[in-house]
Amino acid sequence: MPRLRLLSAAPAVVRHFVPSLCLGFMLAGGSAPVAWAEATIPQTVVQYRIYAHGFKVMDLQASYRLSDAQYGVAAHVKTGGFLGLFVKTNLQISAQGSFNGQTAEPALYDSVGWSRERNRHVSLTYRDHVPDVTRLDPPETDREPVPDADKKGAIDTLAALMNLLHQVRTTQSCGGHAKMFDGMRLSTLSMHSAGLQRIPSGGPREWGEDALRCDFVVQQTEGFKFNSPNSKLRNPQPGRAWFEKIGDAGFVVVRVEIDHPKMGRITIILDGPPQQKT
Repeated sequence: MPRLRLLSAAPAVVRHFVPSLCLGFMLAGGSAPVAWAEATIPQTVVQYRIYAHGFKVMDLQASYRLSDAQYGVAAHVKTGGFLGLFVKTNLQISAQGSFNGQTAEPALYDSVGWSRERNRHVSLTYRDHVPDVTRLDPPETDREPVPDADKKGAIDTLAALMNLLHQVRTTQSCGGHAKMFDGMRLSTLSMHSAGLQRIPSGGPREWGEDALRCDFVVQQTEGFKFNSPNSKLRNPQPGRAWFEKIGDAGFVVVRVEIDHPKMGRITIILDGPPQQKT
């Protein structure tokens, strides 16, 4: 039963970390194009499997368009496998933005769907580099509010990921720091390149050779629940991401590992080769 209690916490954990660490994208199989990014840029479609304690707990279906100037991304995350028998999560997450050199400048972020036993909707817009919560339904009145002054310069989790992917594609390295705000929580993200190495679990013939490893640390700093002054979620949460160049799709995240203080090792694995669509 302790393992089942841990698994039941997975949706909240993955809802917070998957968008920032895996790829941000549009629901694979959807008919509408990813918004904002230029239509001439190919759309990359990917799927991932997410594991905790050796059990498959969630699926991520996704696609994105990314250029030197802008990005349009979205993701569909839902519980599956063993966890799907006990807990239901079904979220669609999307974001739009542009780049100023190597820096992402987000414009919109939206997360909507079923999570934590009810429908939820979070929307952000940006003004003068400050994220503004335009929708938070239902209100999270049991959390510490994050002051606007502290949100200055913060970006959403999908923007943080697209910024990282953009950096990997243009410099074949990763590094730097960012503040992330998801409408409720403020976190810091630090990254550095660990060079080329073999992916721990390998992969099919389409990938599984040497990949660029990026080590990162995520730490929530504000927006905690009032009743959790000693929460383990205050601790730094280290992780690793491997990027491999696969055919016309270019560099793609093929594996992510997150060492979570409550869930232990969470592993996100590319499920099938990425697809390129117009």
